[in-house]
Amino acid sequence: MKITKFLLNTAIVGAMLFPSSAYAYNAGNIDEQCFAPKFKTFSPPEKTKDTPVPEVEPEAEIGFTVSGIADPTTIRAVAKDQPLDLTIVDKKSFYQVTAKLPAVLNGKYARIHLKAKAQKGECRTKDGWLIKVKKAGDVAEEAAPAE
Repeated sequence: MKITKFLLNTAIVGAMLFPSSAYAYNAGNIDEQCFAPKFKTFSPPEKTKDTPVPEVEPEAEIGFTVSGIADPTTIRAVAKDQPLDLTIVDKKSFYQVTAKLPAVLNGKYARIHLKAKAQKGECRTKDGWLIKVKKAGDVAEEAAPAE
């Protein structure tokens, strides 16, 4: 009698658990996993805790890389509300991006804001780094020989 009761209880519990686990699987509508692109290799390099903000010449060229999962048509860079004109080179596993800083940044600090979207899914990513642009007059003074 005890064995019959035990088997009956096991069958009832198993019957209650089976349908719930079967309904949990959704074979027809599997969501794609989201992989956000990554920005790396900033030029000039990012400021670290022990280093000063990197200084660049006026209208200097900056650069960075973006992982290959990014959609190259969605890569954007902005400095002080000025969109940068990007040159994007496909290196197979990543994108090499370069841009020239606008003249209006002469003698100012500027944060370069970066955005990109993944090729698959709706994953978006943001990043950026701070730079200091030298004044045009300061650059000429440094270039002039001292007497």
